[in-house]
Formats: sequence, structure tokens, C-alpha cells
Amino acid sequence: MARTIQATDPNGGNGQGITRTYQDALQTDAAINPGNSGGPLVDYAGNVIGINTAGNSQAENIGFSIAINAAKPIIDQVIEHPSAAAPFLGVTSETVNSGLALEFGLGVNHGAVVVNLAADGPAAKAGIKVGDVIVAFDGKAINTSDDLGQAILAKKPGDQVRIDVVRPDGANASVTVTLGVRPLPTP
Repeated sequence: MARTIQATDPNGGNGQGITRTYQDALQTDAAINPGNSGGPLVDYAGNVIGINTAGNSQAENIGFSIAINAAKPIIDQVIEHPSAAAPFLGVTSETVNSGLALEFGLGVNHGAVVVNLAADGPAAKAGIKVGDVIVAFDGKAINTSDDLGQAILAKKPGDQVRIDVVRPDGANASVTVTLGVRPLPTP
């Protein structure tokens, strides 16, 4: 079953947790505990179908994996350029749909609503705030949180991008963000 989850690395970024959003995560009954994520999720035929990523602290033996089809482009990129740094915007977002827009009184019914910001991250430094809905990234329409993630990965650290947002009060704004380097989780 594909789900959207948020997982926090409690040791990331100067002792401050980094929250990551995973779209289309596969729910599994594999127990995934701190320190043993990253292993393969295999089907009965021995095919790798996911990468075990996060456990659920609220339930026993429920874990989540990144689908291998979502991970493959990133794996290929790392194989091709092993020392290349990954771009980082510093937001955790959720896909805006009509229900979410109604529930939170958002001014749009599409885009990626910012639900968390990395302290001193590129987005925060540029003036993006929790509650802003990202609707365009470097001139490309953003309809989902996945769109935003793909747009970020298509760039490099240091690239300047224009981001169009709709503020919680319905006002439109454009900000220029210089993408940073995605911090690595600490063991």
C-alpha cells in the first residue's frame, strides 16, 4: 500500500532533527528500528522492491520502504557521480488537494504546502514559511509534493531558483532561493 509518511532523523543537522517526507512509501510488516534501515525489501521471488527506511514508533512491526522505482533514478545518479552533493531546499511538504485546502483554508487546491522548515535552511533564509504553498519552482508548475522533490533533484547545490508561493492569507509571492547541500544523516 503506497502512503505518504514523515520520518525524523533525530541526530541530523547539528543535533536538530531533519524531517523527511516520503511519497508513495510501501507499508511492510518488517520491523525497522533505528540503525537497521537501508536494507532491501524483497518479494517472494527475491526481487528488491524497496529500501527499508522508517519504522512506526506507534505500532509494533510496521515499517515503511521507499519503492525501488522511486529510488532507482537517485541510485543511478549516485553511481554515475558518486561524490556529487545533492541539492537541498530545506522544506518538508505535503501535496495540497481539495480536502487539505478546505481544512486549512489554503488559497489554492494544488501545490506543495510547507509543513516544516529546516532551521537556517535555504528556504527559511529566503523567507519561505510554514503554511506557504509552493506552486512553481524555477518556472515549472508544482502540483504535488512529488513534483517539488523532482524539481529540486533536477538542480545542483548553489543553483538559484525562483519559487512562487501562495501565502496562508492568499497573497502571491516570489522568492529567490540558493539551494544548499542536503545534509547527510548521522549514524
